[in-house]
Amino acid sequence: MPFIWFFVAIYGDANILLLEEGVNISEGRDNMSAFEKLTPTNGFDINNLNNARQNNYAWSMSDLGDYIYVGTGRNILVNVIQSIVQNVQIPALIRPETIDNLAEIWRYKKDGVLPWERVYKAPDGSGIVGFRFMIRHMPFGGSPGLYAAAYGERVQILKTTNGVDWFMLPDTFLQGTSSRAMLTHRGKLYVATIDETEDVVDPGEAPLLYSSRDPEFYPWEPVIDSSVPGFDPASNPRGAITNMAVFNNRIYIATSDSDRIQVWRTNRPEPALNDWTLVVENGFGVPPNRYTLSMGVFNNYLYVGGTKQLPLAWLIPMGCDIIRIDADDNWQLVVGGNPLTPFIPSEEQGNGSLSGLGSGFNNLFNVYAWQIQEYNGRLFISTFDDSSNMEVILTTLLANRAALEQLIGSAITNLLIGIYMAVVAILRQINYPIGFDLYMSEDGVNFQSVVLRGLNNPNNYGGRILYVDSDNRLFLGTANPFQGCEVWELSDIENLDLRPCDDKHYENLWKVWGTLDEKYSVINQNMPAIQKFMSKNNFYRPIGGRPFIGGRPGSNNQNKGFTGPRHSVVDLWLAKEIRKNKV
Repeated sequence: MPFIWFFVAIYGDANILLLEEGVNISEGRDNMSAFEKLTPTNGFDINNLNNARQNNYAWSMSDLGDYIYVGTGRNILVNVIQSIVQNVQIPALIRPETIDNLAEIWRYKKDGVLPWERVYKAPDGSGIVGFRFMIRHMPFGGSPGLYAAAYGERVQILKTTNGVDWFMLPDTFLQGTSSRAMLTHRGKLYVATIDETEDVVDPGEAPLLYSSRDPEFYPWEPVIDSSVPGFDPASNPRGAITNMAVFNNRIYIATSDSDRIQVWRTNRPEPALNDWTLVVENGFGVPPNRYTLSMGVFNNYLYVGGTKQLPLAWLIPMGCDIIRIDADDNWQLVVGGNPLTPFIPSEEQGNGSLSGLGSGFNNLFNVYAWQIQEYNGRLFISTFDDSSNMEVILTTLLANRAALEQLIGSAITNLLIGIYMAVVAILRQINYPIGFDLYMSEDGVNFQSVVLRGLNNPNNYGGRILYVDSDNRLFLGTANPFQGCEVWELSDIENLDLRPCDDKHYENLWKVWGTLDEKYSVINQNMPAIQKFMSKNNFYRPIGGRPFIGGRPGSNNQNKGFTGPRHSVVDLWLAKEIRKNKV
């Protein structure tokens, strides 16, 4: 309590002292006996701990033969911050001693007799900072290979057939900077790419989807090509593809554009021109839902997660929503529709969900449903818990205080610092369980919590990967920008200590929500001043890459200097709010 009194003395805000005595949302330890940790050293590299720490996302996972393979994302949080604000001072909380953004691939022998082994390191000058997706594909029904999609200044695909020798597939056709989704269907490999050199929610952005029987021998072919004569915009997907899955022998894709999240499907087993159906639109009836970061099939339904506008939802946490779609294109809200943030109404679904749970499983800090995976007749959903980012934001503000004061003044700077100090203090006071959540359901509607504390590590802020291998074993990879990622295996599914998610789930977080909402409302009101800092010198660029000035790579106006206003995501969101509210 002395720290809180110190905070009040400086910032004059006594609201955090109004919390009920005994408000505590601790729910004990996670199911540690049911999971086996496979990474004695976070980030894999026992011989170089500075390098290990920089493998902070288990960004992709697959298996080949006796090994599982993990593609890493390097310094993701550091690079995200630097991509939003150039020349920012990174706090020691997440800053490695020497930054090396070149991505790696590691493997682990499933029987545990061999330690983790690095099998690939992105070469100098490649610009590859991560492998966002990896998939096992059997071309021509023959021997399997692994295909990994690299994130960099342009998307590239690596292939291996033995797990040791990885080579870059020749390609000059794929567009974009990375891939969030790949799948294998009816003998073809499909890859959806996104171009993050510009605003990913730009309404003019076309969906980028390609297929090949094997890109080593057959060039990628566009699946959606708006330049083809007779192309009908109403009968083809629009917007960037953020996820995809196979369901009911059809390909389903989730897109993001000015109409928020949309879900489209092919009308036949394989995609064709002007042969798509729009299944879901308008962000599940919650317009702020802008991205789908997870899709998964369970009990004859396709489950789809929805995330709010980024980076706004990182600054002002807003819980994720989840729907399910049946084979007849009917959809139902499973989680959400009753957001903790009162300024986000649900237009179509009201406040009800099948589970009775509000957005984020009743937790505004569960910003993503990051993975949706069926395993042994159960549905598992892992989350990204934004609560640990409150301290990252606070320390980033403190590290850049002088620059902020010059840009937006000392009053607003102190206000922002005070808000995040208060939020961090509140979370500690109520013993909030920091770390990703993992939920399980046997019927797809009623959920139980398996993990609430990042497997007893609050630095594990995301359950980034849930992967079922060819031997039917469930592996979990974490996102941990503080220490390096971890990999776990669910070893005892039958003896999980499960806690029901009823209307009491995170009840005490609701009790302090009034105080939290008041804090975030102040941020919302001061967004015009905040965006002055966030958008300064903000050129669109891939994480860890160089700026692209005046256009995307390959465009006619690339590197021709400033050709018009450059807008950050916050700028665009703010402009829409100004137009909508006429303020």
